[in-house]
Amino acid sequence: MARLPFISTLSRLLFPETCAVCGRPLTRGEEAVCNACLQELPFTGIPFTSDNAVARRLQALAPVEKATALMWYGKDRPSAKVIRLLKYGNRPRIGRALARHLAPYLEDDPPDLVIPVPLHPRKLRARGYNQLEEFGRVLAGRLGSTYADDLLVKFRHTPSQTRHGPWERWKNVAGTFKINNAGRLCGRKVLIVDDVLTTGATLGAAASVIREACPSARIYAAVMAFNYF
Repeated sequence: MARLPFISTLSRLLFPETCAVCGRPLTRGEEAVCNACLQELPFTGIPFTSDNAVARRLQALAPVEKATALMWYGKDRPSAKVIRLLKYGNRPRIGRALARHLAPYLEDDPPDLVIPVPLHPRKLRARGYNQLEEFGRVLAGRLGSTYADDLLVKFRHTPSQTRHGPWERWKNVAGTFKINNAGRLCGRKVLIVDDVLTTGATLGAAASVIREACPSARIYAAVMAFNYF
């Protein structure tokens, strides 16, 4: 067992983790993004309330009580590079780091449950992991909440949403989610987490199916990045 710390240290020396933005090796104390690039990430500072741009976009589609977003999103912004590496570069540590930065936004009204937007099993097999897993798990741990990735299920595969407009996105995701064990949701504060909020179609569909399953659930939402178009 004493060899494990040595092997871990040797591995970091030979194959250092690099910054998700600039690509340089990280130094001790840095996680996923170097301190210099961390200063350049476009953090929103949007409070976790019912009256902000994130909440209003979702409330147009679903009964979301409160919402917030950690970063602004744009294809030329460093937030896009960070999330792309998280989703497609097998860098779950990015999710953990983002969760630690987001947790203070939510700590005045922590949820009972943290639920990630699920992947369809076909996409999960292709990608190898849900990019929201470590994000949601660490966020729940920081807030003293229960991480519940077994309650919301995506049972119908949908194509990528990136090239679709608002109506096509909503049509694609409508009826794709279902709830397991609705009784665990009733009367609870439920935080749905996702990576990028653009039109709100995916998160709105998830919120709607939770409300249908249990009208007494209070539904919150938090995303890594918000595309304010």
